[in-house]
Amino acid sequence: MTVTSPWRHAASVAVGTLILFSVGSAYVISAWNNEMKDMLGMTQVEIAAVGSCFTFGQFNLIWVGIFYDHFGARYSFLVSATFLATFYWTAAWLTTAPLAPHWMMAATFACIGFSHAFPTLSAIAATEGLYGDAHRGKIMGLLAGSYSGGGAAFAYIYHAWFDPHVGDFFTFMGWELSVLCLLGAVFIQSSSHLDKPQSPTVDEETPLELKGKLEHNITLWPLLQTAQFWHLFVVVLVGVGSPLFVMNNLSFLVESNGGDAAHVPTLVQLFSLFNLVGRFAMGAISDAWLPTVPRTHFLTASVVLVGLVQLSFVVCPVEYLVVPVVLTGVGEGCVFGLFPVLTRELFGPRHFGKNYGLVSLANAVGFPLVLGPLSSALYRWQLAPGTEKCFGSSCFTPMFLFTAGLSLVATFSSTRLH
Repeated sequence: MTVTSPWRHAASVAVGTLILFSVGSAYVISAWNNEMKDMLGMTQVEIAAVGSCFTFGQFNLIWVGIFYDHFGARYSFLVSATFLATFYWTAAWLTTAPLAPHWMMAATFACIGFSHAFPTLSAIAATEGLYGDAHRGKIMGLLAGSYSGGGAAFAYIYHAWFDPHVGDFFTFMGWELSVLCLLGAVFIQSSSHLDKPQSPTVDEETPLELKGKLEHNITLWPLLQTAQFWHLFVVVLVGVGSPLFVMNNLSFLVESNGGDAAHVPTLVQLFSLFNLVGRFAMGAISDAWLPTVPRTHFLTASVVLVGLVQLSFVVCPVEYLVVPVVLTGVGEGCVFGLFPVLTRELFGPRHFGKNYGLVSLANAVGFPLVLGPLSSALYRWQLAPGTEKCFGSSCFTPMFLFTAGLSLVATFSSTRLH
């Protein structure tokens, strides 16, 4: 039986799906961040820094892409297993050390996020091309959807078995993710394009003026010189960054509006489940309509949805907060289900690891470096003198108006990809 046999393809996709499912536990941050804040005596700024560092690490994928393109899937998964166990267990220890500087937890979660990046990119890059162009969107939708489904599942796991023992949850995640990454090193077979001799298509050394005459296979500096890259970068920055702001602040949104904190795990689960629907549905729909409707048109519609939902948070009563939360999950899922496929189709398969990493830097910039710090500053601006918590609908209104405005810019950028 050869390495290209159907069972190897199926096993690769199955294990990759399980890995993305578990890496989706990153979405559970809203289920435990308020408890960790109270447990360690953190301020709002300090716990927000933990979330921003976590997200920054997760989407700092360019270095992972370079490593993957050079060493392949097996070594990437071995590194993943080592890093995930080490840093999750470090975070578990820090929950028992309230006197430790709070910046250490933020730094640890930056490392945990970076550790998440290895299996995320490796599973996607290794399997996205196993079933050819006709099924690429479906495979990407399955992988991206499993990531979202994992958020819902691990929110339930945390609430059912670990709440409020945050450290025990981190210990469990270290074991669970490292074991799955070891399975990935054994079972996941790389997409065939990584192993085939490369034809003289466009690469780093090919002048940009020739790219229209050959198959697109550009990366690094030539890629950064294209307008298409920057338009896609802006779309991802806003289309994923705005929902990440919502997801990382769900517990504080509920708290500021006088809602019941017990509803936060349910909101996390619903966000993740409908995010799954958006990711998988958009992959399948864009495949089915590809002959007549380009994927970029679906991307524009997805960004418009994200912007409209950001506005809806301004007027939505806390009793109906579930509606914009669900729609935010769908919108981010649609964007996330499309941009990896578009990265491959616009810039070629040869350097997919590096290119996906470069585009994903938009996620490392969007929420962690722009929207996260800005939301913390605007939150502090709304605080009454001598208080640490903000109450009322005005706490996050300026932020939602800002993200809605950014969505207009992202919508324009998406139309330039048509």
